[in-house]
Amino acid sequence: MVSSSYCRSRGTLRPVAARHAAAHMTQDVVSALAANFERHEIDAQLHDVPPHAVYEVRVDGRRAVCKVARGPTAEPETEAAVIDHVDRHTDLPVASVLAAGEGYFVASWLDGLPTDDAVPDSADIDEAYARALGRTLGRLHGATAGTFARPGFPRVGRWDDSEGALAVDARTRWIDVVRNFLDGLADDLASTDWVDPVREVRRLVDDRPDLFAGAGNPVLCHGNLLPDHVGFATDGNSDPAAPAAVVDFEHALVAPGEYDVWRTATPLFGPPDDSPSPGMAAFRRGYESIRPLPDGFERRRDGYLLLNLASYFLALAVQQDGIGPDERPKAEGMSEAVSDLVSTVRDRRL
Repeated sequence: MVSSSYCRSRGTLRPVAARHAAAHMTQDVVSALAANFERHEIDAQLHDVPPHAVYEVRVDGRRAVCKVARGPTAEPETEAAVIDHVDRHTDLPVASVLAAGEGYFVASWLDGLPTDDAVPDSADIDEAYARALGRTLGRLHGATAGTFARPGFPRVGRWDDSEGALAVDARTRWIDVVRNFLDGLADDLASTDWVDPVREVRRLVDDRPDLFAGAGNPVLCHGNLLPDHVGFATDGNSDPAAPAAVVDFEHALVAPGEYDVWRTATPLFGPPDDSPSPGMAAFRRGYESIRPLPDGFERRRDGYLLLNLASYFLALAVQQDGIGPDERPKAEGMSEAVSDLVSTVRDRRL
């Protein structure tokens, strides 16, 4: 058994009996719990979006969550190692990993997340919330700056290591991580009709190896710090203040902090342009109240937008069990956006 950190994945509570009448549907959860705890029970399903499922459980008398893999791209044990690192080496409010193994982890229950109806949509995010979100991301990056000599992909090391189980499959340069990241996306999408946009971005990266030059040193990036993955305590004016809970590190990467900034900013504040929205400006002020962004942050924004767009094809395919007729218009729009932005970057003078 290991000790240290997880975060509760959110969703509508659904009694397990109603969601999964057949016992075999939760056998992976039962097996994970039985391997690590004398007493255990499943209370409810919290989340069921491929490639994961998350359950509220009770283990040896304490409330907890169990996250299990339900698809080939899921790596919950790696996520557990990341959370363990955050728990050990930062002051952010994450839960504690109680057990982890191939295809699962179990973690302590974490209060502080908003209910489904309280999660703000991007259009509802005010400047106070944006600043708080930026500060939270800055705290994660500030606490892990200097920890990693090189960028790379989180991996599971040894759970009995006194420094934690997080290891890094490192690359010499950030551009090498970008190439491998895109190669992985292309492999996962190879059997679909939507691999070409990813390959188009990959060719651009080969042709413009300076696309991310000056991005800065690696930190631990959350990879998906959106409003349903963070909760805030409020100040006297009911504005978001300090984070109360941070969850869902499945997209974590050891990368320059600006990668994570654009991963959060793009879906919340729209595609970056020369006139940032008030929300984007507030988000950046919050972040830079903790640590500065490097020179050239705006110059590299199109490269990060292309990385985000490329990754969205895989997210759409995995979460919808394939890009079918209902998802095709969205995929076509993303494909067109990729081609247009690649052309823009190619036409830009070096």
